[in-house]
Amino acid sequence: MSAPRDARDSAVPARLPSRRAAIAMLAVGGAGSLAACSSLPKEGDVFLSGAVDEGGGVLVQTAPGPVDGADPVAIVEGFLRACTAGLSDGFATAREFLVDSAADSWQPMTPLLLASGTEPLTVRRTDDGGVAISGRVEGSLDSTGVLSAQGLDYSEALTLVTTARGQWRIASPPPGAIVQGSVLRTAFTQQSITFLNAARDRPVPDPRWLSRKRLEEAALEALLMGPAAWLKDVATTAIPSGTRLQDVKVVDRVATVRLRADASSWGPEAQALAVAQITATMKEVSGIDTVIVMAGDQRLAAQVTPLDAVVEPGAVVGMSGGAVVRGTSTTRAVLMQPSTLGTAGARHPSLGVDGGVCVVSGPSILRIGPGGTQAASILSVGDSPEDAVDLLPPRQDRRRWIWTASQGRLIVVDARGVRAEVAAAWLGGRGVISMDISAESDRIAVRHRDAADPSNQSGERVDVAAIIRDGEGRPTRLGDPYPVAGLTGQGAHELAWYSGTELITIEPSQDGQGTPSLVIASLGGLEASRSPGPPTASGIAANRLNQTLLLSDSDGQLWSRASGTWRVISTTVTDAGYPIV
Repeated sequence: MSAPRDARDSAVPARLPSRRAAIAMLAVGGAGSLAACSSLPKEGDVFLSGAVDEGGGVLVQTAPGPVDGADPVAIVEGFLRACTAGLSDGFATAREFLVDSAADSWQPMTPLLLASGTEPLTVRRTDDGGVAISGRVEGSLDSTGVLSAQGLDYSEALTLVTTARGQWRIASPPPGAIVQGSVLRTAFTQQSITFLNAARDRPVPDPRWLSRKRLEEAALEALLMGPAAWLKDVATTAIPSGTRLQDVKVVDRVATVRLRADASSWGPEAQALAVAQITATMKEVSGIDTVIVMAGDQRLAAQVTPLDAVVEPGAVVGMSGGAVVRGTSTTRAVLMQPSTLGTAGARHPSLGVDGGVCVVSGPSILRIGPGGTQAASILSVGDSPEDAVDLLPPRQDRRRWIWTASQGRLIVVDARGVRAEVAAAWLGGRGVISMDISAESDRIAVRHRDAADPSNQSGERVDVAAIIRDGEGRPTRLGDPYPVAGLTGQGAHELAWYSGTELITIEPSQDGQGTPSLVIASLGGLEASRSPGPPTASGIAANRLNQTLLLSDSDGQLWSRASGTWRVISTTVTDAGYPIV
């Protein structure tokens, strides 16, 4: 039986308080996905939590409170199990394992720590009478629903005291509750919240983990609160500050959103953009097709401003016979002839929003402006063939800046070859292996390793960061890195935006006999998905918006997937890539 709350009011220390150890946050390459099996202790005087179905597809975790006479280790083990059930009961049971003062002040969601499914936490009694928890934590979830998939080495020492009834209770709980990643999925679901770029003409998606119990309200409240910290320098909103949610009701797949706001203070353009944000956010929720937005008793703009650019698969650009071409069929358009490029050996073409074309030629990047007749070198990174190997394919962003990397260093130049010095403290001592720019050009994905040992993949990481610019659009720095898990498998090298919230890479066959694997990871996701690719696939062309994808192989073939089957669509187009529009 659990001790009554008033029986815990008078607690007398039975041991000297143990010191609290720090949580050591260690960035690791290839932070594994959070497995579904339990990683919490399974022995002791407190029983394993159970689960019941609340209805509506929401699984409710339950756990017993503290057992009379349980020793300190069993109390801590029971507390950990009750933390797992806390996503269903608001951590009420977990608080029963704490003294009253700690129960009142404990903040379990700041942050919520996600236990490893493969390395169980260890709970043991310490020499000074406390109880220590140690092990591996694979990520954390903050109070706004932002999940960081960065691995942690976790160590925490707890002080326990006895109550007036002689029952052990925790006086110093860990900062933040610890739960399994698999349990997180039963109570939360990942949703994309739609914000705007600075120009307000493209969406900037912000993935969050939100409660399944009140998903519609949680999604709208996240939108009204503003973008996540790592996006705040590049994402904005058309919804006026101070706007509050009154309610949201869903009937026959139509969501009616009522806001506490004065519609007369919104201009027509702001109304249309705000409704577009709300509509895009709500349509991420399953079962919603139509969204009506009300401010008080007045309906806001019924005409939704389109935010997404549409890039048709035929817009792919590649090389064929030394020329830059658009499309993969026999009727493809020739954009630049070898005579214009000044070489028949150009590779990796990139088409800009102004129609300008960049290509790689040896250790140099050449560019031909719209209507130009001769390519000019805008960047050279050396003279040797080795220098050419190190030069990454260029990416032209929507602000007409060209991104590449050489010898592990990120390089950004304009159409004339003038460099932009882009500060990125987190890339200090790191070598860039591959990178890609998002569709709206406000985020960069980077695969990087220890620059002192670039051949060692063990320290590799994949991070996404905001691209921060000055008033003229010149990139000036990268924001804080946001880690993405699951993309650093053995031999993985390529990296591309698969959609607004997903990255994709290729893992080669490890035995040389099988097929490569396509690995797709969501930003803020718990795990990556894998599917077989065509034989010898090595290159990725993704349009960054809607999962449109082509793959190239070492035999010069271009592959497309339809109805789950890969087929060759070209044997004469190489170095394929989609432009950013």
